[in-house]
Amino acid sequence: MGQRLFLVVVLFVVLLAGRLVQAQVGAEELLTISSEGLSKATSASEASREIQTKIISNVAREQALEMIGEKRFQKSKNLVESRIVREAAKFIPFVQPHDPEKLPDGSWKMKVDLRVSLGNLRRLVIDAGLMTDADTPVTIFPMVNVVDRTKSVNFRWWMGDVSDESRKVVGEWLKIVHRHFHEELMRQGFDLLLPLESSIGFSATPLPPAFRVERPSTQDMKAIAEYTGAAMFLRGEVRVKDSQIQIHCEVVPVLGGRTVAEVTRTIEAEAGPPELVVARKLKKEIPEIARDLATQVFEAWTRGTLVANTIRLAVKGNLSPKQMSDFRNQLMRSMREIKALRERMFEPGRVIFEVDYASSAEDFKTRIKGLELSGFSDRYVVDSELGEGDGTKVPFTIELKPKL
Repeated sequence: MGQRLFLVVVLFVVLLAGRLVQAQVGAEELLTISSEGLSKATSASEASREIQTKIISNVAREQALEMIGEKRFQKSKNLVESRIVREAAKFIPFVQPHDPEKLPDGSWKMKVDLRVSLGNLRRLVIDAGLMTDADTPVTIFPMVNVVDRTKSVNFRWWMGDVSDESRKVVGEWLKIVHRHFHEELMRQGFDLLLPLESSIGFSATPLPPAFRVERPSTQDMKAIAEYTGAAMFLRGEVRVKDSQIQIHCEVVPVLGGRTVAEVTRTIEAEAGPPELVVARKLKKEIPEIARDLATQVFEAWTRGTLVANTIRLAVKGNLSPKQMSDFRNQLMRSMREIKALRERMFEPGRVIFEVDYASSAEDFKTRIKGLELSGFSDRYVVDSELGEGDGTKVPFTIELKPKL
């Protein structure tokens, strides 16, 4: 009886542990990859070990390259090998080899399934210092407005309000916001300028009159970016009324002009003088809010959408679903700069895609003109229509003709 009870308890503990592991893994961002390798080893076991080792190393390099970009990868190859490839077990938690298959020439072939934790890989990349270098446009320009609704005071530092004594308190609140966002973004490899602290990152003077716009448009941001050298903007508002603090901030890259990270919070400060209790509450709550936003920015960067242009591509041709899928897959594999490809409109004989492309529209047009896709006829680019489009309002157009 005692032995049976012991077995039941052991079985329960094993099942519970398995469920806890599954729950932990399920919460992570895992990427499933299948790869096949060859070996000239003399035995199946030796071939299995050799192929697994090669595939794990190759996958580690490929994922590091995808995350940090070609320039950083080439510049830091030794560091990638020592800090990422050799530590692959820390971000590849599951490796499932298939049975080795012996080929007629005596060599071995084997397939391996892996699951990659992108979150763990990001942490390794940051710890290794692979996120920061002078070649990367990571400067963020802050345009956050602070509003004290109780006193009817607005503070937009870039509008020339820096030395206004009536805005001194809200200016101190904004300094708290800037400092904590600066710290958390720096941890992820991005540099938020600090306009109210001339010794760190920027001048305390406002922008020139031509750039003093309360709510800058996309064109305004491009002009300010050219003047300041910024690649992104942190814009938003901190609104204070009595003890309630409402915070909304977003990060918008100059290239692309779409929001890539956003946080919204409402917090309550304790009763007391606003200049003291609001500052105290901001110091307590802003670090976590800034950490959330910084993580979103980093994830957008690793997906490649941070510095991607949005381009429209019209694909003409009477294609079956399989043929259209083949086209998509080949296009994504052939052009690493494509970070996302989405269908936006279906018409008879035509599909319009929206492409996130990490380079210029001109580069996209040139690349796609010279692209060769298997399964389609050689003359699939309609040059005249391609020339009419600019890739934004009027899409680039190609025509696909399946080979007979």
